[in-house]
Amino acid sequence: MKKLKVLLWHWGRRGGGPRYTLELARELAKDDSLSLHLSLSRQCEIYKDFASLPIPRLDVDTYSNLKTAFMALGRLPFVRHRFWRYIAKENFDVIVCTMSHLWNVPVLLGKRRHTPYLFVLHDAVPHPGENFLLRHYLLRKEVNKAQGIVTLTQHVKNTLISEYRYPETSTWVIPHGVFPYNDSAPKATNTDFRLLFFGRILPYKGLDILLRAHEILLGRGVNVHLHIAGPGDSSPYTELLSKLPNIQLDNRWIAEEEIGDIFSQADLVVLPYREASQSGVIATSYATGVPVLVTPIGGLVEQVKHEISGLISKEASPEALANDIQRLLEDPALLQQCAEGAVREARDTLAWPAIARRFSEAIHCMASRNSKGVS
Repeated sequence: MKKLKVLLWHWGRRGGGPRYTLELARELAKDDSLSLHLSLSRQCEIYKDFASLPIPRLDVDTYSNLKTAFMALGRLPFVRHRFWRYIAKENFDVIVCTMSHLWNVPVLLGKRRHTPYLFVLHDAVPHPGENFLLRHYLLRKEVNKAQGIVTLTQHVKNTLISEYRYPETSTWVIPHGVFPYNDSAPKATNTDFRLLFFGRILPYKGLDILLRAHEILLGRGVNVHLHIAGPGDSSPYTELLSKLPNIQLDNRWIAEEEIGDIFSQADLVVLPYREASQSGVIATSYATGVPVLVTPIGGLVEQVKHEISGLISKEASPEALANDIQRLLEDPALLQQCAEGAVREARDTLAWPAIARRFSEAIHCMASRNSKGVS
């Protein structure tokens, strides 16, 4: 049987996008029904990690910071021409983009109609505080260019259908796979109960809710330590951060090689979000065997099995979070049960071989529809 030629495309520099692309590429490369190619940015933080993959590539130069991003716009037409010339030469059956990028929409202006485009949509609408109008405009343009869309949760799929009137028959829900950041790191033995808030600090992520919960726990005499690790504006929380003890603030970009150790130090990862599509933090936590506590928001409730891989709080409030944290601290058997459940989720449902099989099914469906002239 003829192999399908597939281009896996992501030009992001850092964060979850390149890692997601790498893990998916590793597994899709093992699929005997596919002939896989990659297109990456040479400025990608983990660019060297892709070198070990025996996969043909089209590498491009994008940018390394905001200043060079503006300078790079002048060569974008050349990059677009190179990209589509490569696609025409290789005659791909399907193009798969693993995550949106600022250059995607201008590049897609040159898209050939006969090449199906499968887009992995992480967020159907931008989060509050993320340059809403521009990102919403670009997302809408990219969604309109896609013949098929993969979402990471049913919540995002439902939003996609309602917000964009996108056909349900052209969507697939495939969960976020685990990121094995140093998953062999030894689990720390803590004398106090260590909480972790990980990722960009943005208003919708509810850091203030967690800080208030921390304050409540300390007032009850509960021995907890909170580690906040990630970039973003922490100034709105200065007053709380300055008056509360037992807090470690790493307000910076966290390099990949640090992530495994940071998670291995935690007893519980907390996502006190006010709004969410899904979170790669949950999958990362599972990979290191750390249970999670989430608010009952968006796609988070699909990622956590209550009292099996973590807890879903009753509401996004300091009191509710404090009660759940204290419950896990005072019930070691439940905490251990959730830790073991997290490992099972990472090993089974969220393992990349399982994720890749579902992607392969979507790719084959896209190619089959295209050959029959079905949109």
